[in-house]
Amino acid sequence: MSVPNPMPGQARQRAFLPINASRKRPDVSPKRTGEIGRKSMTAAITRRHAFLAALTLSAAAVLSIGTIPVASSQNFEKIRIGAPFGAVPGIKTAIEEGIFEREGIEIEIVTLAGGPNILAATVGGSLEIGYADLFAWIGARENGFDLTFLQAANGRGNSDYIIASANSGIEKPADLAGKKIGTAAHAQSRLRVRLYLERFGVDPDSVEYVIINQRETVGAALASGQIDASIASDPHVAQWEQQYGVKILEGRPWEQIPERTSTAGYFATTAWIDANPDLAERFVKAAREGSSIYNAYTAERKAGISLKYDDIDLFELEKQVPGVIERLNDVNAAQSGPADLGAIREWLEIAHAKGVINQVIDVEPLLYKTATAPSL
Repeated sequence: MSVPNPMPGQARQRAFLPINASRKRPDVSPKRTGEIGRKSMTAAITRRHAFLAALTLSAAAVLSIGTIPVASSQNFEKIRIGAPFGAVPGIKTAIEEGIFEREGIEIEIVTLAGGPNILAATVGGSLEIGYADLFAWIGARENGFDLTFLQAANGRGNSDYIIASANSGIEKPADLAGKKIGTAAHAQSRLRVRLYLERFGVDPDSVEYVIINQRETVGAALASGQIDASIASDPHVAQWEQQYGVKILEGRPWEQIPERTSTAGYFATTAWIDANPDLAERFVKAAREGSSIYNAYTAERKAGISLKYDDIDLFELEKQVPGVIERLNDVNAAQSGPADLGAIREWLEIAHAKGVINQVIDVEPLLYKTATAPSL
């Protein structure tokens, strides 16, 4: 998560501190992955008992972690959707624009950390729909959990960078060999770094991968010398350029991802879909419309959604780092149409070749009809 999430009724902490604010030493956990080979990097859900443990914990977590409710009506059907902090802008836009209200749906966004936790809560019945990355879903399916793909949510994005500390001596991608590189805990983050390194002729196994659990601590970890470089995204990167003098290296991690693939989606159990087919279709219809509207928003309007629903004040950050709002203006931030099965398969083949997933599964039978419908 980017920032701690409050108990319901509490004010959510600002996501960005002033540039000259003091910060605590970041909580990082160095882990050398070594030769990954065929070993899956989605270890959090590769064992059934681990997933069941997460299932038990997630039910309690849903009750204690922040939610974003909307006005309810006795005539509305309620959907609780799990997502990490700062995610699902299309869903938030659909709330803001009254689209879910028009469809007779009351949405409650439940903030949880990580796809495995979200999918566990979905299987356990604490959520009706879960947002998660594709690899987390495949890991859950491989372990026998019946989760169906409702709708594509994210493509490859355009906000991530490889950044280096001011004193690391790193000036170009080739200099990353032998260095300590920070990544998020999830498999997709490390895969993006590995593909980036390969693109620039660096052996991905020549570096040490350091897992950093909280994205907002990457800048401080670089400044303290705990890591030499890291994958990171705006708006944090824009802030750290000013605060810590971090350097953006040539190329972008997202550029190695197939252009039309889906990297994340919305998932539900088959039992819930079978019991609520009309509600599932109305949800996807509203999610698509909200995503389309969000993508067409101006950069300032998108910043307004972040401020209202996530308490991320990009307008304040803009005063310190001019241009950061426009820099975040991704016109394809949220996927608003059907899933591209060919592009998804290409992405899965890449992940399999790099040892991220155990096999390339045929996803088509696992998609609900809404996922590939041209229109709803």
